[in-house]
Amino acid sequence: MKKKILLAAGIFCGFCVVILAAVLLSRGNTRIFFSARQAQLSDSDLGGEAQETLPESYEANPPAAPVVATPLEVKGEPKDTSALGGYNVLIADRGNNRLLEVTPDKRVIWEYAFHLPKAGLGADDSFFTDSGNSVIVNLEEYHLIQIIDYASKQVTWSYGVGGHAGSAPGYLNTPDDAYKLPNGDVTVADIKNCRILEISPEKQIVRQYGQTGVCKNQAGFLDKPNGDTPLAGGHTLVSNIVGKNLVELDNSWQPVFNMVLPVRYPSDPQLTQAGNILIADYSNPGQVVEVSRQGKVVWQFSGQDGDVKLNHPSLAIELPNGNILANDDQNHRVIVVDKQTKKIIWQYGVTGKPGAGYGQLNIPDGLDIIKTRGTLPVSSIGSVSRQAQNFVDKKVAVEGYVLQQDNGYAIFSDEAAGKLGPYDLPVLGAGVTNLPLKQKYILEGIVKYGGLKARNGNPYHLELSVQPSFSP
Repeated sequence: MKKKILLAAGIFCGFCVVILAAVLLSRGNTRIFFSARQAQLSDSDLGGEAQETLPESYEANPPAAPVVATPLEVKGEPKDTSALGGYNVLIADRGNNRLLEVTPDKRVIWEYAFHLPKAGLGADDSFFTDSGNSVIVNLEEYHLIQIIDYASKQVTWSYGVGGHAGSAPGYLNTPDDAYKLPNGDVTVADIKNCRILEISPEKQIVRQYGQTGVCKNQAGFLDKPNGDTPLAGGHTLVSNIVGKNLVELDNSWQPVFNMVLPVRYPSDPQLTQAGNILIADYSNPGQVVEVSRQGKVVWQFSGQDGDVKLNHPSLAIELPNGNILANDDQNHRVIVVDKQTKKIIWQYGVTGKPGAGYGQLNIPDGLDIIKTRGTLPVSSIGSVSRQAQNFVDKKVAVEGYVLQQDNGYAIFSDEAAGKLGPYDLPVLGAGVTNLPLKQKYILEGIVKYGGLKARNGNPYHLELSVQPSFSP
């Protein structure tokens, strides 16, 4: 009898709560506010969706333990240098807390390291902006947006409080797909706050679509948005994780188009040259799907015949030459797919082998492209070191083999084996001491005189400006 009374009381109290909520809503108190100290939002706060429908968290999807890949495995991945159509690729290598710019011949010509409390908190999206002079990134699991100057590698603008989720002004909760608009404002999909924001350079919220903390698929609301792709003409494509739908907003951020997408977990919608929508299905097995505005699937790719299936691909774009560039996060690779043959014709990262070594990635979560930058002509080691006095304090690119490792530096030669000679080149810099012997690399750096007493007696050495890249 006592249990029945308690049950009835509980039902009555629940009914009272519902009535009270209805009264509050009728008075217009529909916005939910959180203070900075109430930063972490629970799933129940955000609509009580099933766990599988929520963005995968750092705890659920940490960086994988590194696996050593051999030079033969790196060299054996697809490498058609024409696949990218003359573009370099910017990769957000989240598991390694770094950004890489990679050329079509797979040389790393720019790198940026994030200094964060844990591996895997790095950028999960990165886009060139300011004509390639800056990079905008969102650190989703660190609740932060940054703009990084390409040349100086200095952070020039940021929004959010690193490591602290929230919804009050100045705070974000799992920000995704931050873009800098032509007017200087920044847009971002603030996933767990269920809103899209436009933020001014002065860090003021200019406008918002979706109601903070109110997550549902209705006009004026969003349900875990993870894409906010700007379109020519000022429209914006928004993807909702929950509900699996796409919303197009006009210049005034009014919805003008809505469709359910034929994927389990839509991620980062992009337009194709035909005006269709290219969407990554962040699932395992995953897929990349091109769908018309009438809802017809016109192209899809889940992995080429006989190969491993895509595993949580999170972004795919159509290159100007018609090929598809995609990051296959949990297979630890970025791939180019020939749209006609559905074959992978270019790849950076070794399939299934996460790592930070040359040619490897660990959960590459974002990408962008830029026209191939002018690069230095590559010379042999000897052609520079035999007349090193002519190159002092100048930037050069040389190609050669790791002949010997020493204490904090390596010595490179034109030959893969043999005795050390006085013209072999000592090299200092990040990553050089981890390179295997007798392998051929391209080195870019500045020639210096003095400051290093090398084993072979060469008074000149090379100080790297980027990490060594494998020579195909």
